[in-house]
Amino acid sequence: MPFLDDIGPRDERRGPTWAAFATIGGQVERLVAVNVGWSLVAAPGVVALAFAELPGWLRIMLGLASASALPLATAALFALAGVACREQHVDLALAKELTRELAGRSVRVLAPLYGTFGVLVWAGIMAGMAGFSALTTVVTLVALLWSVCAIYWGPLFVAQPHRSARHIARTSVRLVTRHPEQSLWTWVMTAAVLVVGAVSIAGLVLIVPVLVAVLHAHRLERLMPS
Repeated sequence: MPFLDDIGPRDERRGPTWAAFATIGGQVERLVAVNVGWSLVAAPGVVALAFAELPGWLRIMLGLASASALPLATAALFALAGVACREQHVDLALAKELTRELAGRSVRVLAPLYGTFGVLVWAGIMAGMAGFSALTTVVTLVALLWSVCAIYWGPLFVAQPHRSARHIARTSVRLVTRHPEQSLWTWVMTAAVLVVGAVSIAGLVLIVPVLVAVLHAHRLERLMPS
C-alpha cells in the first residue's frame, strides 16, 4: 500500500513524502530562495488573474510576461529540486548555470505539456458556461487524469533531458497506469500541499512549489531509480 510506503517506518529509506520534507529541512534557506525566485516569475500572471479591474492591455502584458518565463523557471525549479534530492547543495551559481542550459528545451518540452493542461481547463470552463454538461464532465475528467500525469513531467524532463514533450507525456501516462496507487497518493499529497499553500499566501511564495517539485522528484526516483 502506498500509504504505508509513505508514512510507515523504514530502516534504509524514507518514503517519498517524508523524504521530501527531509530534503527541504536539509537546506531550507536555499530552497526558500529558489521558491521565491520562481514566485517572482509567476507573480505578474497572478496579478493579471486576481485584479480584474486592471486595464485589459495591462493584464494581457502581465499574463504574457509570466507565460513566457514560467517554462524556464519551472524547469530550473525541478532541476534544483533534483540536485537537492541527491543531497547536494543548491546555490545561485548553480541556478544560473542550469537556467542557461535549460533555456531552449524548457520552452519546447514543458510549455506544450503544461499548456495542454491549461487548454483543458479553459475548455471545461467554456463548456460549462455554454451549458454542455456532458462535455464539461468529460473534459474535467480528462483534465484530472492529465493532472495526475503531470506529477512526472518535471522530474522526467530533468532525468531525460533530450526527450521530446511527446515522449515525456507517453512515459508519464505509462507510469500512472503501471503504478496507479503510488501516483494517486502523490497527486493527493500535492493537492493537499497546494490547498494549504493557497490558504496561506506566504506558503506559496516561500516553500510550496519547491516542496511539490521535491516530492515529485522523490516519487520518480522510487519508480525509476537512476
